[in-house]
Amino acid sequence: MFKKYVEPKSINFLEPVNQESDMLAGAFTWVATAGKNLLIIVEIVVLAAFFARFIMDGRNNDLTDKINEQVIVLENDTWRQSAIRYDNLQNLFFDINNLEKGQQLNSSAISEILSNIPMTLNVQTFSFNGSRVSLALTTPNFAALKSYEDSLKNNTYYSDVRFNINKSGDELEVNVTFILNDTKL
Repeated sequence: MFKKYVEPKSINFLEPVNQESDMLAGAFTWVATAGKNLLIIVEIVVLAAFFARFIMDGRNNDLTDKINEQVIVLENDTWRQSAIRYDNLQNLFFDINNLEKGQQLNSSAISEILSNIPMTLNVQTFSFNGSRVSLALTTPNFAALKSYEDSLKNNTYYSDVRFNINKSGDELEVNVTFILNDTKL
């Protein structure tokens, strides 16, 4: 690869061993052969890096444009409200699923309790906690209230029946609490 100038094996005392012209000739020979190949390889690497950078910048710009378009969509109030509504519905479904697995269904007991209340008694509040039931009623009819009280106290499905009656003008305000003995009515 490196070709050296071959000097005869003689001693010449008039000329130095390494002349300046020999060094320039050796450097020129190296540049013309190995240096040229090295320079071509470096240029190929630089051009490959330039084109790779050019392609990658184009892809990066395209990706940035897509991201900006999606951010604009996500910043829209309608989209944001829909996302919040969807999250709330998903949380509600999750809660319903959890409650459905571990909660006793009391709809028949509640239906039975509410159907036994006479039409002349107006239900203000209704609370059902475990087996304890609390009602707040209003009525102008004392006879219907007395009939309802007797039916609750004489029914074996109810125990610890308590009535608290207050009179406010012409109406009676009644608070009723009792315990269901059997929740499978």
